[in-house]
Amino acid sequence: MMALFKDEYPLIQRDRIILRRPDFKDIYELKNLFDQCLDEETAGKMTESFAKAWKEGSEYILGIISAYDGKLKGIIEIYDHDGKSVSIGYRILKEYRNLGYAKDAVYVLTHYLCEKEGIETVNAASYADNEASCAILRHNGFEQTEEKEGKIFYAYHKAHGSSDQRNLEKGLKEIYCAGGCFWGAEKAFRMLDGVKETWTGYANGTIDNPRYEDVCRGDTGYRETVRIVYDPDEVSLSTIMKAFFLCIDPTVRNRQGNDIGSQYQTGVYYTDEEDLAVIEDAFEEEKKKHDRFYVELKPLMNFWSAEEYHQKYLDKHPFGYCHITKIEFDAVKALNNGRKITD
Repeated sequence: MMALFKDEYPLIQRDRIILRRPDFKDIYELKNLFDQCLDEETAGKMTESFAKAWKEGSEYILGIISAYDGKLKGIIEIYDHDGKSVSIGYRILKEYRNLGYAKDAVYVLTHYLCEKEGIETVNAASYADNEASCAILRHNGFEQTEEKEGKIFYAYHKAHGSSDQRNLEKGLKEIYCAGGCFWGAEKAFRMLDGVKETWTGYANGTIDNPRYEDVCRGDTGYRETVRIVYDPDEVSLSTIMKAFFLCIDPTVRNRQGNDIGSQYQTGVYYTDEEDLAVIEDAFEEEKKKHDRFYVELKPLMNFWSAEEYHQKYLDKHPFGYCHITKIEFDAVKALNNGRKITD
């Protein structure tokens, strides 16, 4: 069994979670880790076994520590390390279950293993009737691989991507619009004649290769965004801006419809400075209609395509959730050739 960690005894921290090797100061919590309370001597021997397994490289046990009070809330283990993949499991103290410690610990450890230790695949399993545990894994981007003997097996695969700002065909232009949940926004923009292609994705954030679960945590700065590629001879940027404002509520921050969170902040992100004047004119016209206005206008810093299942989602799932109603969709359609809306 090869050693896993580059640092002999890593200290991994993000937000409210610290992962470190349990030691004797954690004895009280370790005594209560299992459904049947251990005596202090047994708990002490357990820490010794953790250290022995760590030294042998057969298993790595990390304590899940709260950054607020420094107390152990559970453990997360790593085993079956073969250089490219590992398996993980966790256990949370009974009084701290359903408080997000397991979800955050899985997130922090998985990303650390993939980003810092070169792991390609992280495996995990849960009993099929443990919906809370299954939800934690799904929320963190683990995909189900099989189900057998009452267990569901999952795998998280390291992302291998690059910033998705594709080359444009000659004569075409692009603009990036964040209009809340990108499922409906993408559908709306594709209703415009002259829009040649759309991609849902994540714009203007702080980490590489974001996944949906990263964006949903609200600490990466990413917005759910639609990349719009259009022919300016067929549809103008001002028309696209009209469609954008038809589909959003510009008077709220970090929200559209029932969706709340920084990923739903509305905005327009441009790549061509010559487009800025047209966008600013549209913004000024819209501001006249409202007493509050919270739409971002910034140059595009980065854009990463969303997962395949998010692309043209409402075509695949016609009755899927959408905060944009038929009224707004019809109004966008009516922008083609300047037609008025009719019943």
